[in-house]
Amino acid sequence: MIEITNRKKHPVQLVVRSKTAPRAFTTLNIPGIGAGNNVYYLEDERTTEYVERVKDMGLITTKQVPNKHKGE
Repeated sequence: MIEITNRKKHPVQLVVRSKTAPRAFTTLNIPGIGAGNNVYYLEDERTTEYVERVKDMGLITTKQVPNKHKGE
């Protein structure tokens, strides 16, 4: 999984792969710092090159975290 953190005060919109349709895309809005919900966990297979582009702009930070299993 990838932990995405919004570093700015304004919301950031990302284009990611859809959970339901394998070839479709959807948008993901991550709220700003003041909202308190500025961290989002995204599955590895849903990431796109747009996430890396926004990361290079300095709007978000990403960190690789291990997958959480139900039994643990």
